[in-house]
Amino acid sequence: MVGEVTDNDVHISLDDQKMINRFARQNQKLEEIKDELKTASTEIDTLEDCSADVEELALTAEEGVTIPYMVGELFVLEEPDQVQTLLEERKASVQEKMKVLEGEAATVRDAMADLRTHLYAKFGEAINLEADQ
Repeated sequence: MVGEVTDNDVHISLDDQKMINRFARQNQKLEEIKDELKTASTEIDTLEDCSADVEELALTAEEGVTIPYMVGELFVLEEPDQVQTLLEERKASVQEKMKVLEGEAATVRDAMADLRTHLYAKFGEAINLEADQ
């Protein structure tokens, strides 16, 4: 061991660099999908809370009471039952979006796992592809 020099430099070919860059892009895309999923989950929670409030109002309010419901940038006055229906439709739409995002996330994770396998096989411990958490 005395006098032995180790070579820590690893040759990175153009194809290797392309795989590393592809992994980085996939990782960024996965983070964006996670953010979108978190936003959608928060929106579902908000819609559920709003739905409970509208249901309570419908039970306690007088007949003919309308509730402001935001459509785009303006509010329209709707009956509580109609607002409840609109909230349920929005919730179903967000849940469907979440299913699509979860599918995209699975595809990205699979691609990252494949790239990770190839890169670790070539570079071993000379490369770190694990997310810092």
